[in-house]
Amino acid sequence: MKPLKTAETQLREQLEKDGWEITHKGWPDFACIRNDQMMFVEVKSYRGEMLKKEQHYILTHLAKLGLNCYKWTPQGGFTRITPATPHIEVEKRKRGGKRLTQKEKFNRLPIETQEQIKRDEAQGKVWYF
Repeated sequence: MKPLKTAETQLREQLEKDGWEITHKGWPDFACIRNDQMMFVEVKSYRGEMLKKEQHYILTHLAKLGLNCYKWTPQGGFTRITPATPHIEVEKRKRGGKRLTQKEKFNRLPIETQEQIKRDEAQGKVWYF
């Protein structure tokens, strides 16, 4: 589920406006440098979206090296990743399994994310899954 303007585009524009140079786009999504500061950012489309196992592994290990690591969402902004940040497993659908309806997908989201989506939709913001 993503807002119409991708989360990565939103963050890139915000960071560049704030003087950050985006030197890498891939994995993590961004490696950013400003003066003598550096940070690594993994972008997620909505607040409750979890890091994948590999993303969590890389970011927590970069954090162990003393590097600034974050998860960023349009609704929640930056969330710091530390070496102690726990990884939360997400249930995966088996390949070839039943496709979920929009309502089923929505109902599987964390309550805080559902509430945020309802507030956004009340303001005319469009979400899609």
